[in-house]
Amino acid sequence: MDRTFAEDVGDWLVAQADDLLQVGGTKQLMGLDWTVLPEVWPPDPATEVFTSALPFGPGTRFLEIGCGAGVTSVMAARNGCERVVAADINPAAVANTELNAETHGVGDRVEALTSDLFHEFAPTDVFDLIVSNPPLVRAREDRAYDRPIERSVFDPGYGIHQRFFDEVKPHLAEDGRIFMNTSDTMGDPKSIVALAVRMGFAVRKHHSNRIEIPGSLIGWTPAVAAAADEHGLVHIDSSIYEFQLI
Repeated sequence: MDRTFAEDVGDWLVAQADDLLQVGGTKQLMGLDWTVLPEVWPPDPATEVFTSALPFGPGTRFLEIGCGAGVTSVMAARNGCERVVAADINPAAVANTELNAETHGVGDRVEALTSDLFHEFAPTDVFDLIVSNPPLVRAREDRAYDRPIERSVFDPGYGIHQRFFDEVKPHLAEDGRIFMNTSDTMGDPKSIVALAVRMGFAVRKHHSNRIEIPGSLIGWTPAVAAAADEHGLVHIDSSIYEFQLI
């Protein structure tokens, strides 16, 4: 079966992150230095775009599903959110979030826990703002993972997205909002929107962004070559969608 452009770019992203995934290191985003522990997906400029577009504010009860190194949750606390909870299925990401929260002066205001989506939350855990930057690539349903960290990029059959919308409602406050990042190029936003509408959500596009990457960096696979423009650049479009219960 022919590989897709999204699969080729996804594998390239995993390869690019590999050094930090093995040994850890630091990243600079939003004017701050962030520690990245081994086996934690490293934050990147897309993390900054996503975080900068979110409507943080005093009094907000904030939840991040899939916190990674903790950049978004730490910035939520630094911007005055009343309660900040950061969840990730990867225990190393939870430890990383706690470390960065302490480093940036909000260790007492960021709760981090290991949870497969909402599994470890009590029915009384309700939030005004729930955000997620889930795996972008809608992979084939039979895709096998060679390494656990690939789950940060690939979502076979969009099963994680389906479970998110199946489980989120009890934890969303009245008039609460969900913000989710996806990719018009590497993902399937139409399916996400259709899923959310079926589950009773109103949907609007909150923010869009585009980056250009030389195809030579990714590698001239047939799918990459077909997607490149006359200058040899491939264009990656991403969008943040906002969801509210009707």
